[in-house]
Amino acid sequence: MVELRVVTVADVPELTELLVLSREFLAPYEPRREDSYYDRAFQLKLVTAKLADHEQGSEVPFVIVDNGKIVGQLVIDRIEFGPFRSCDIGYWVAERSCGKGIATEAVSQALDYVRDELGLTRVTAATLPDNIPSIKVLENNGFETIGLARSFMEIAGERRDHVLFEFVHSTTQS
Repeated sequence: MVELRVVTVADVPELTELLVLSREFLAPYEPRREDSYYDRAFQLKLVTAKLADHEQGSEVPFVIVDNGKIVGQLVIDRIEFGPFRSCDIGYWVAERSCGKGIATEAVSQALDYVRDELGLTRVTAATLPDNIPSIKVLENNGFETIGLARSFMEIAGERRDHVLFEFVHSTTQS
């Protein structure tokens, strides 16, 4: 059973271990990371900062849990209330948990959270054009392609294009 829950400081040891185990697998899809990124002390600082952003309403940092074990992370960030009512979503799942529908279910739960808890309408995501599993996760959740962003982000040490996606919750005018 997949559970999406806000990360806690108590998650840091398990999360750090998972990051270390996933380092090589995630490297082609992530920004280049310093060795210190994989230290428990750095992850504690990072989680603490993300929880502070969560308290301010600008981000919601989740862990993805499957059968009681952390298997990945998902973040809702760049949250905009007011007339925009939008956010971005990003996620990763450890290699051993890929292909089991875990990321698809986690994103589905995140979309419900965005609508029901945050009252947001629009969710955007970006992924590498060759990251077919991530594209399928987004498409399986109803995201639509909206374009290509050239040199969007530095990944594995070089600027890379990303495919942009959006999901728009249907709204009712009153």
